[in-house]
Amino acid sequence: MASYQVSSRHKHGPIWRTSVLFNKCIFVSGAEHLQQLSKQEQLHRNTTACFPPHHRALFGHHSVLVTSGEEHARLRSLITPALQPSLYEEEIRMAVIAFVSRCKNEKGYFPLVDAFKQFTLSVALRIVLGEYRWQEWMKSDNNNTRLVALLDDFSIWSKGLLSPPTSFIPFTASYYAMKARKRIRHILLEVIEEEKEVLNSRDEGSCNRNQKKSLIERLLRATTNNTAANSSLTEEAIVDNIFTLVFAGTDTTASVLTSAFFELAKNDEVRERLQACVETEELIENNNDSADETLRAFLSEVQRCYPAAPFTMRNIADTGANGIDLGHKYGRVSPGFNITYAIAGTLLDDEVSYPNPSKFDMDSWLKKRDSKPPQNWAFGGGCRTCPGRFLSVAESVALLRAVLSRKHGFQWTLRGDQDLTFSYTPGYFPKDGKSCTQASPSPTCFVGQHTLSSFWTIAHVNPPVFGTTKRGSGMPPSQNAHALVIASSASC
Repeated sequence: MASYQVSSRHKHGPIWRTSVLFNKCIFVSGAEHLQQLSKQEQLHRNTTACFPPHHRALFGHHSVLVTSGEEHARLRSLITPALQPSLYEEEIRMAVIAFVSRCKNEKGYFPLVDAFKQFTLSVALRIVLGEYRWQEWMKSDNNNTRLVALLDDFSIWSKGLLSPPTSFIPFTASYYAMKARKRIRHILLEVIEEEKEVLNSRDEGSCNRNQKKSLIERLLRATTNNTAANSSLTEEAIVDNIFTLVFAGTDTTASVLTSAFFELAKNDEVRERLQACVETEELIENNNDSADETLRAFLSEVQRCYPAAPFTMRNIADTGANGIDLGHKYGRVSPGFNITYAIAGTLLDDEVSYPNPSKFDMDSWLKKRDSKPPQNWAFGGGCRTCPGRFLSVAESVALLRAVLSRKHGFQWTLRGDQDLTFSYTPGYFPKDGKSCTQASPSPTCFVGQHTLSSFWTIAHVNPPVFGTTKRGSGMPPSQNAHALVIASSASC
């Protein structure tokens, strides 16, 4: 899809007409044109979600992803406040600690893509359930079974999003996905009932306002704290939007992290710059702003160079607004057309907004006095911009900060015997990112303050395997053949 958008821009210009699944469709690319489209969409509110029926069934008909118009706006107004990163710092921190600990316990090589998917799914479920419930379930055999079932079933469910719409045929991926959805829904409704009992047992005066809350509790409070009937979330709406948020917060964020590690393994200069920035901030207590700003700039450039969501599509509804105006040169798009934000084509080929787009340049995203950073279209645009984008960035920044720490982090290089050509599945992942090869490199270990750390290596196999004996050593990676398979040892 990315290469199609770039080649179409070169052939037809920034806006072109085509057909998608027998429907008339307009592709819009270029930051200036996307900005115009976004303003038109927000002004007229005359676009509707464009998803096939089996996707609507998997997400749920109350999902903010598939609803449109006033209902979509209402759901966003209730859900977005519950997704602020500051509300879930503890959940993210604990997930990062668990990720690092799990990786250190691995023997030999293991697939980094899978590790990222496990991390992002664990963050999502910690947020949904609440850290306190996550920890309780981990300690209880009965509840631990429920937690494992959730993790397994979300994996089965997500595969159904890529499968043919054959849920009516037994033993197909789509069939199993719908079955998994029913099991997940049952568990989530049980948790919702538990939360409702707790809320009903409290009086407002005794409620601790600083108490850590789960996403489910926050969404229930959004329901119970509003008396207007049209400002509430039903239990089914809560369940449907949890499916949406778990999906949006796992594959996409895992894709960004995969691309970030891929780029850092190739780019010694950027890696050393970020490590130095994190190290400097570690020496200054309670001062994380500078490092976080730099890490966010790095992630924005990763999202530009490796767009996890290459496009987003709407249908122009006949609401009396008479379509969408794309300007004097391109005219008005009539109701009935699909209109597509060509995100990948914009991020990879718009030389006006992103000078020299083939070069990795994180400096363009840093705030400057004489100019402001370009707009990041990686999370979509218009009235349907991803509501969890800030939470996704916060997770990624926290993980990168931990990994890049010279005191507690690790070093990695790439090995050259696997195909890391990126493809959409639906996130943007390397083809061989899940393969696992056992090996026995010789990592250098050191003991930090109350911490046993190791250098982890994705070593070259052809030429012979390289371990890492100091920071910055290891063979420079090749651009066209790499493997995101990591090796680790926690023993010295």
